Formats: sequence, structure tokens, C-alpha cells
Amino acid sequence: MNIGIELLGDLAYLLITCAAVGALAYILRQPLILGFLVAGMLIGPFGPLGLIKNTDMLNNFSDIAIVLLLFGVGLAFPLSHLKGVGKIGITIAVIEVLAMLGIGFAIGAAFGWNFYDSMFLAAALSIGSTAIIIKVLEDTGKMETTSALLLTGILVIEDIIAIVMLSTIHSTVITGSVELPVIMWTLAKIGMFFGVTLTLGIFIVPKIFNLISRLERYEITITFALGLAFGLSFLTYSLGFSAATGAFLAGVIIAGSKFSEDISLLITPTKEIFTAIFFVTIGALMDLTQIDTFWIPVVIITAAVIIGKIFSVYFGMRLFTTSRQYAFGIGLSMAQAGRIFIYCTKDRKGS
Repeated sequence: MNIGIELLGDLAYLLITCAAVGALAYILRQPLILGFLVAGMLIGPFGPLGLIKNTDMLNNFSDIAIVLLLFGVGLAFPLSHLKGVGKIGITIAVIEVLAMLGIGFAIGAAFGWNFYDSMFLAAALSIGSTAIIIKVLEDTGKMETTSALLLTGILVIEDIIAIVMLSTIHSTVITGSVELPVIMWTLAKIGMFFGVTLTLGIFIVPKIFNLISRLERYEITITFALGLAFGLSFLTYSLGFSAATGAFLAGVIIAGSKFSEDISLLITPTKEIFTAIFFVTIGALMDLTQIDTFWIPVVIITAAVIIGKIFSVYFGMRLFTTSRQYAFGIGLSMAQAGRIFIYCTKDRKGS
């Protein structure tokens, strides 16, 4: 069958099932994310319907979804607003990451996993799921709140920490030892990239938008904005960073211009479609038949993540004399276990 026609069929299955299950979730007053995950489980290669056999297509669309989602988040938070997150965001992110690294490695060691498997588990558990947290904030209408700004700042800082961690683990696996030059070079690349990107973006991008605005064509404005988002995402990925980081930076840069609200409004329908596809992809990758084999690690790791994240974030918040209720709420927001089942059933099965 022609690849293009096969793609159309997969998209039809995906979107129709996604709409149907999503509508059911909405009627039952359940989170739309839950409906999208269930839709993925139904039509994925491990599901009862098995309509989509090739998940490569889903993965490609999910990459686009992450870019659009984080680009939209960046549009809501100009650089001036993010400065306020600074010290508190860094402190909480570091405390949470260190706590979850220790918990994750201890769990892996207790299961008898080797050093590298335990380290990869620790790294996976130490980083929050940006897409899930941001989507929940959007669905509940909380994206413009102070709490959302803080959560976004923590997630961005966690992404930066993740870059350093993964680079360190990768070099350790290859060389058999931790190499300080690799870590220092990674940090230097991050600093140079952020510095150059933000400097050029602040001084050049607004001038380009001012020129484009004279044409009075929204098509050109949105095309340039998305081109910038995808371009920075590709650049960050090429440099060994997360593509989501580049998309977020693009949004932050444009957020300082007078066109940010128009661009956010224009990309919203496309962003929502691809975001739904992203969560369907997560559901499609879940092999529920493996629960019997891995239910003990799944339950233990899930409980450890939820408890560990809640209290590590709570402790970090309390250092800044915030109320117990507010600190606990931020901790609950950061407590997610979205990647655990996939890790335990997919990665461990192959190791």
C-alpha cells in the first residue's frame, strides 16, 4: 500500500477514536488526557483493536506536538516574567532531582539491576513530564497563574539538568568513568546557546515581526513564528539538547512582541490536535499484557515517585516560607508517573 494512503488511514483511525473516547471522558467529567491515553491503548499495536501497527508515524507526530505545546507555553511567559522564578525554581528543581536520583537508584539496586540500568531509571524518574503537567494546567485554565509560572520554570530547569545528566551517563557508559570535561563542555554549550539565542531573539526578532506586520497577512506572521519554533527545536536537538527547550525559547522570545496573543490564538487548533496525538502515542506504547510480569516494579516505583516528588518539592517550597497548603499543592502538581509503566514494561523487557 502507498505510504501516504496508509498514513491517511492511520490518522483516520487515530482521530476518530481519539474524538470518541475523549468525548466520553468529557461526559464522564474525566480528564481529556485519560481519554486520549485509553484511545491509544485501544488502537495501538498492543490493544484489542490493533488498528495502528506502525508506531513510527505516531512518534513523528508526537515530536511535532511537543514543539507546538512548549512553543505555546513560551508565548504565555515573557522573559521578564520568568526572571521571577529564578532562585526558587532552581532550588526546588535541584532538590527534587537529587532526591529522585537517590530514590530511583536505590530502587534499581534493590531489584538487582546493574549500575547503568539503575542510573537510567534514576534519571527517568528525576525529571517531570512537561507535556502532561502543561496539558493539565491548560485544561483546568490555570496557565496564567503564579503557580503555573513556577511549575513551568521548574520544568525548564529540570530539562537543563536532564541534558547534563544524560550526557554524563552516556559518556560514562562509553568510557566506563565520569569525565569532567564532558560535563563542563555540556554546561558551556547550554550557557552559550541560551545567551546567544536570547540576545539575538530580543534584539532582532521583534524588528522582523514589525517588518512582517506591514504586510498585514496573518499567514506570513504565523509561518515565520512556526518556522522559528521548529528551527530552534531542531538546533537544540542537533546540539544534544531537548527539542522542547528550543520550542519554549522561541515562544519566550516572541512573547516579548505585540504579536504573541495573535500567534497563540492562530496555533491553538493545530496544537490541540497534535497534543491529542501525543497522548494517544503514549497510550499506544503501553503493553498492558506485561502487567502480570512487572506489576511489582510498577507499583513500587509509582508509589516512590509520587511520594518522593511530593515531599521533595514540598521541602523545597517550605525553604522559601510559603504556606504548607501552597507548598503541598505544588508538590502534587509535580508528582506524575507517566513514563514509569513504559519504562518497566518496554525497556526492562529488552534488557
